[in-house]
Amino acid sequence: MKKIGRFQVMALLQAARYYHLTKDKEKAFSWGLNRAIFYAWAKKYGKYAVYKPRQISKVQHATYRIKKGEKVLVYVGNEGVYVGPDGWFMIGNKEQKPEDFIREISRRIEKVMSFEEAWKQALEYVGKFDRKILLDQEKFYKLVYKPVRDSFPKMPSDKDTKQTKLFD
Repeated sequence: MKKIGRFQVMALLQAARYYHLTKDKEKAFSWGLNRAIFYAWAKKYGKYAVYKPRQISKVQHATYRIKKGEKVLVYVGNEGVYVGPDGWFMIGNKEQKPEDFIREISRRIEKVMSFEEAWKQALEYVGKFDRKILLDQEKFYKLVYKPVRDSFPKMPSDKDTKQTKLFD
């Protein structure tokens, strides 16, 4: 059976994460592609970079905008990303638009399964996790993405899933 690549799984789950936190599907697609690009870059070059996310204890809202000079930085939980002039998330000087997500992610997923089914499964899976996990960059990576990065769309059963609540 064909598998969905890690890059596409990251983008899909990050988009589902953003959607759960904001209910904005178009921005979710921008966020998902942006974060997949970021993590691919970080895997290759990130060991030389220093990144300090915002403290999760200070996070009160799913998104928070701040202006840094001429640029706008939007935090999703404790993870900050610059926004371009058209409002899409960006890396470097390139915005990741919803149509880019369709071209780069959904078309590749379609080679394995229906994108709508993959989106539905991603939303269902990500929805099982506590909001505090979705707001934390590191916890999202370790608890949500990593367990399914090589097996999506096959999801772990509830008994196989690690604790999804911070406090039970």
